[in-house]
Parts: sequence; structure tokens; C-alpha cells
Amino acid sequence: MKRICSIIISLLITGIAFSQPSITPVFVPQYMQGTGNQNAADDRKVPFACRLTINGLTANATYRYYNKFVADPNSTGINGDGNYIIVKQSDRFYRVTAASLSGANKYGEFKTDANGSYTGWFAGEANTELTFAPGNKVYVRIITNNGSGGSGVVNRITASSSPITVINFGNGASANTGTGIRSTPAASGTARNFVMLYDNTTGAGRPLAGTFIESDTTDNTVANGYVPFYESWVNGVEKAWGTIIPNNLPNGIQKIVQYSLATGNKVGSKTSASGSWAKEGGGTFSTVNYNGADILVIDGAAVPLSPPAAQTITFNDLAKKYGDVDFDPGATTSSGLPVTYVSSNTGVATILNGNTVHIVGAGTTDITATQAGDDDFTPATDVLKTLTVNKSDLTVKADKKYWVLGTTMPQLTVSYTGFVYGEDEHVLAPRPQIVTPADASSPLGSYLITVSGAGSPNYNFIYESDTIHIVPNKQSQQITFTAFPGKVYGDADFSPVATASSKLPVTFTSSDPNVATYDAVNNKIHIVREGTTIITASQIGDQNYQAAQNEVQVLTVNKAIVTIKAIDTIRLVGQSNPTFRLTYTGFVNGENKSVLTTQPSVTTTAPDNSIIPGTFPIEVKNAAAVNYDFSYMNGTLTVSNKLPQTISYPALPVKKYGEADFKAGAKASSGLAIVYTSSNANVATIVNDSMIHMVGVGSADITASQPGNTIYDRAANVIQTLTVQKPVLVIKANNQTKNEGQANPQLTVTYSGFVNNDDSSKLANLPIVTTGATANSMAGTYTISVEGAVSPNYTIRQQNGTLTVLPPQGEGQDNLYAYVSSPGQLQVNVYAANVVKVYVQLFDGNGTRLVNTPVTLVKGFNTYRIPIGNLTAGIYNVRVAGNELMQKTKVIIR
Repeated sequence: MKRICSIIISLLITGIAFSQPSITPVFVPQYMQGTGNQNAADDRKVPFACRLTINGLTANATYRYYNKFVADPNSTGINGDGNYIIVKQSDRFYRVTAASLSGANKYGEFKTDANGSYTGWFAGEANTELTFAPGNKVYVRIITNNGSGGSGVVNRITASSSPITVINFGNGASANTGTGIRSTPAASGTARNFVMLYDNTTGAGRPLAGTFIESDTTDNTVANGYVPFYESWVNGVEKAWGTIIPNNLPNGIQKIVQYSLATGNKVGSKTSASGSWAKEGGGTFSTVNYNGADILVIDGAAVPLSPPAAQTITFNDLAKKYGDVDFDPGATTSSGLPVTYVSSNTGVATILNGNTVHIVGAGTTDITATQAGDDDFTPATDVLKTLTVNKSDLTVKADKKYWVLGTTMPQLTVSYTGFVYGEDEHVLAPRPQIVTPADASSPLGSYLITVSGAGSPNYNFIYESDTIHIVPNKQSQQITFTAFPGKVYGDADFSPVATASSKLPVTFTSSDPNVATYDAVNNKIHIVREGTTIITASQIGDQNYQAAQNEVQVLTVNKAIVTIKAIDTIRLVGQSNPTFRLTYTGFVNGENKSVLTTQPSVTTTAPDNSIIPGTFPIEVKNAAAVNYDFSYMNGTLTVSNKLPQTISYPALPVKKYGEADFKAGAKASSGLAIVYTSSNANVATIVNDSMIHMVGVGSADITASQPGNTIYDRAANVIQTLTVQKPVLVIKANNQTKNEGQANPQLTVTYSGFVNNDDSSKLANLPIVTTGATANSMAGTYTISVEGAVSPNYTIRQQNGTLTVLPPQGEGQDNLYAYVSSPGQLQVNVYAANVVKVYVQLFDGNGTRLVNTPVTLVKGFNTYRIPIGNLTAGIYNVRVAGNELMQKTKVIIR
């Protein structure tokens, strides 16, 4: 018995140790690149990557492995086809074409956990076997040793639940064709991390494609069977990646996720709900049903695959009043993502559409602002603000009452002002109490009506009193009601004419509001449609008058008249009759022919395709509408050998001589070319058939003509007048300089404003340039005048210049000149070679100083004036004196 138990225990242990291994897919892409078309130009490959969990192995054992692909997941005796790439955590990846569990860098290793499981990344590629022909299904197979250092194959474990479709590069939407897609270096990519592409925004389910981020240091070149774009732009390019996607993607690629090599966790992603992605060089491209014409290149700076950044919520305090409209609480995020809200007390406020607060009642509630994050941002910390909803004010006012002595007291009522949200007195609990001291025994007089006691959780009550008046018995009254004039549908609102003998206001009602309604606020009757209604005039009386007997008048609203006119039409002989056009006149209230219950019929007696010229009636009839009667105006169909045409010719703009040629702008209704002529070739000519060229100033009639052709008659000429105005020509005298005692320099001018390469030769009279200065003129400034220029094509503006006369030795010499410029005034002119501080002084014949004024001379001419009206006649000395300047002169004062 002991031996049997030992055998059973041994068998149990053996069964546990050698239970059937299996694979649980983590990320197994749906597509891979094949190379089964051995002679195809597009028979090139890209890497394939997946993440798997292997179960059922020996616990805490180190296994050697490599991975392949098989066409039959149930096959047991083969390792499979394709090459594999050994994924290592702390070393380069190794690409292997000759499978082995013994050679250096020919196999990978993994260690199982205490449950005999291992989760990790696996990568591979197709080879030239027909297993990888486009359209085939293949499965990832992991081949391992015994977990104890052996080099023989012990386990062939297949991801049998995850078939992979083989596709090749190609154009069109075939199920077997695909498109290459790559990224320039992803800004936040990490070499040897993995990238998965999904056709949904959540990254759920199986990815469409999977690869790794370069550089993994494997030799993925054209020489090794890789597609050229991978060798040139991805292989060995740090942070670049590339793969293949199918062409027939109705949603396109909507999410790209970067997963960690070490942990398999998502470390960054990017989402595009439209399937469009930022393109290298700017712009975007769409991955929806792409036809495979080019390699798609993602801008890695715009699609960085970075982990989400932190974000914060800014949320200000809230305060509202019952009755306020729905509102956005106004929280914002540092990320710019939208905020959603939750209310802690739905009896005070609820949230509509996640972002709008709807006030339900007065009180307080906590409004929590939430932002769940996205690819670029982590969820924000919720922020809570207390919303206080204050009560709304409701005014309850007692209504004024009149009580006829000896009758039953009228019911006491109130009026409300301030209800919100369409509420009324039914929301009050209790309703207000209305009391008055008046009773059946009270004499004539006025008594107070008071209001109190209303209740509501949402309103503050403001009570207003009024009075009840006990009055004598009432008098009778009569209404006089004037009959209505005839009315037509579409007439304006009007006031009924009725008066009460009491002079109290009369009110009105309509027996058929479908025909007419009464607006009591504006005292207007509004016509709704044709028909008949009875308008009743009423007066309910007051404290002094009984209600009047109602009076009525019949209001008849006749139909409006719409005139329907057939538009005169022309066709050529032999042509089919055209669709005839109609015009409508008389619709009211903004209505149009859409209100017709029956559209008009339009006929003509002209046979279709008739070849005999003539005129034929176009008859219109049989229209119908609820509020309209109709008047018909027939048109004429002219069957002609030629069609008429007209010229549309807008007015010509005012131009200036020298402006560029411009289009005349006429158009013929036939579309034929317009011919132009000018009545005044000295003002304008026609160039290039339709361009107006301005020759001179003045006006010219530009005639637009169209002579017709075999289909169209000659059009009536249309004339527009062109006015060409003068441009401005500025003639400015050039400033000149000379020394005192020299002859005047030659006086010249400068022209600005000539057009059309004109020059002074185009002037009828040249300008005359003169100056009052002579060779003997004292130092100073003198006007250079310019005048006399004349031109037929220019408005001339002549500007004077300045002749500066320097001292005899030039601008480097100081100079003083003084003279009596007017009675009682001495003018002192000083030319200073430099800026200098001096005194302007005046001495009499005895040497007595009369004036001593400090001044600062500017470089150039300086002028000062000294009053001399109180000085006696004689010779006086003028001096300008300073540390660096001394000038003297004499002046005779008479």
C-alpha cells in the first residue's frame, strides 16, 4: 500500500510539473507584413511585436526560447516559419535568422514566477516561406527548452486565440493590401519601448499593428528583406518607428500608444477621433480607407507619445438666487480640457449635460468640478465650491375691491409679482391669508385689506395692502359698437370702436380666434385668416356701474388678391417649349407661393418644336389657396428666328490720368463678347478688346455693342461716360546757399507726380523761378518763388524754396547786421558759426549801455528785436558780446 501511494503522489507531482503550457494574449496585433509573394516588387517586410503571458510552466525556472509563426495553431511537431528578434531588457535586441536554443545570442531567456507564468514582449518578422503569403492567417508560437538549461525543444506554445492576417504593401482597398506608416523621431519616445496602433479612441481590444521604437540596434535593412522606407528613415534612427496598417480601415488609426519595455505599462499615447494625424512638413493626413499610394509619415514632434502631464482646476466661488437661469459654473483647467460637475444636493441644483447648473430650489449644495484627463493630461484633483442659492423675492399684493352696499362681499384676492420658472400660487404652502375688518354691517367707506402668512422654501415674501370700498348701488350703462369696415386678409391690426355710456373701458372677444384674435394690451384686432367671426364688446362695470349688456358686430375677412403673371418668353424655331416662369404679386404677411394648395397650370397653343415663327399666348389658371383669390395675366411666347439679347453695363468709375488700364465690365445676356468704342480718343482708347486705356484728362463716352450672331439679334447699345481727372504735380523750388557778395546761383526746381513717363516737356508753360536777393543782399534768408507752370493733364501745386545768404567768408564766419525795421523797433540779425551764449547790447553815443540782454545763439541766423520808441535821434552802437564771439556795428536812429 505504501508503494502504491508513492506512485500516486509521484504521478500527481509529475502532472503538476508538466501541465500543458498555454498563452494568454496581452497585445497581439491583428496584422503583419508578409513576404510570401517572392517575386512581387512590394514583397518587403517590417517588424512585428506582441506581448504575451505564458502559463503552465515550472515555477521560478529560467527558460530559453525563441518565437516563430505557424499557419495551423493545432500543429504539434513543427517550430514554424519566420525570423525572430530577441527582446532584452538591458541589452540590445538581436535579430536571428537561424533558430537555436544553444548558440550565443541565438535565443532569449525569461524566468517564470511562483505560479509558473511569464509576461513579456516578443518580436519577429516574416521570411520567404509561403506561410506569409498575403491573405493567410498565422499564429505566434513560442518554442522553449526544459527550463533547466537544456538546448532541446520541449515546449511549442501557440497563441491560438489570436490569428494574425498577413498583408502586403499595395494600392486599393483589397483585404490583402496595406500601407506603410512611420513616425519621425517621437519627441517623448524611448528607444526599445513598443508602439501599438488601434482603430478606436480607447485603445481597447486587439491593436491593428505593433512595432518597437528605434534604435534596437538590429540590422533591419533592404539587404535583410526590409522595405526601403524602414531602412532609410527608421532603422537606427533614435525614437523613430514604422509598421504596416491595412488599407480598408473605416475608422482609420484613432489611437497610438507607447508601452514600456520593462513593465508593459502605457507610458504615453495620442488620440485622433477622426483618424487624421499631423504630417511631416505640416498639415495632416487621413488613415481612413487610405489607398496605399504613399508611405504615411507622422510628425513625431506633434505626436510625441508622451505621458500625460498634470493639470489643475481653477474654480471661483458661487452665489445665485432662486429664479436665475441655468449657468456654467465657470471652472477652468490649466490644460484647457472641459470640466464636468456634480451636485451634492439635487434638491438645490442639478447638472445638465455635465456642465450646466440648473437651480431647483433655495439652499446650499456642493458643486464638485472634475476633469478626467486624456492622452495628454492626468486627471485633475477635484475642486469643490459651495453654491448658495438665496430665496427670490415674491411680492403679494391685495387686489382693490368694490362692495355694493347690501350685496354679498366680493371674494378677496391677491396679485403676485416675482414668480420664477413659470411657477404660480400652487407652489405656495400655505397660501397667503387675506383679511379685512369690513363686514356686512359696515357703513359706506374704505377699509384696509391686509395679506400675510404665505409659505415657500424658495421665496421671501413682500406683502402690500390695498382697500375695499363699500359703495352705493350701481347705475346701468350701455355700449355703442361701430360696425366694421370691409377687411381683407393681410390688413394691419386695427382697433375696434366701441364706447360705454359710463366712460369705462370696453373689452372685446372673438368667437373664432382662427379668423381673428383680440390683443387687450394694445387694444388691437389681429386678422389670422379669411372667414367670419363675431366680435363681442363687454363692460363688466365697477363700484358705480352695473355690467353693460354685450354688443356684437360681425367681422368678415375677405381673401386677398394675388396676381399671377406669365413671363413673356422667347424660343428659337424648332426648339421645345421652355418651362414657363411666373411672377406673383399680392402675397401678404411675408407669405409666398408655398402657401398655395393648388399650383397654377401654365399652357400655350404653340406646338412643341414648331418651326413657324409667330407669337402665342401663355395661359395661366387654376391656382388655389386658403386666404387668396387670384387674378391671372397671360404672357406671350415668341417663336423667333433669333433670340434677343441685352447688355448689362455698370457705370464707369471716376479715374485719374496715369492710372492703369481697366476692364470696361459690360456683359451680354447671350454671353457673347462685347465690342467697345470711345467717343474721344484724346481721353481714352480701347486696347486688347475690352480694356480702357486713359490718354488724357476729360470725358469720353464708352459705347458697349454686341452685333449678334446666328442665334442672337443685335443688342441695343449702352453708353457709359468715363471721366478722367487730373493728378497732382508738385513743382518745388530747390533750396540754395551762397555767400554775401556773390552772384545768385542758378535757380532750379524738382518735379514729383509725373505719370506715364511724362516730364517737363509735357507742360504747356514751364515754371518761372525768381528771388528778391541780389549779389549785394545782406546775409539772411530770402524766398525763392516758383509760379507760372501750366499743364492740360495735371493739377499743379508750386512750392517756394529758400536762398540762404551766408556772411562774406561763408558759414564759418560770425556776422552782425542791425537796422530800424519799423518805427520804434530795432532789428538785430546775428549769424553765429557755433552755438554760443552772448549778450545783445545797445550803447548811446556817450557809451552808456541801454540794453544788455543774455541770449543763446543757435548755429546759423538769429533775430532779436529791441524797442527804441523812447530813444532820441542819433548814432548808436550795437554789440553782441560773449567769451567766444564779439561783433559790433553802428545804427542811426532818426
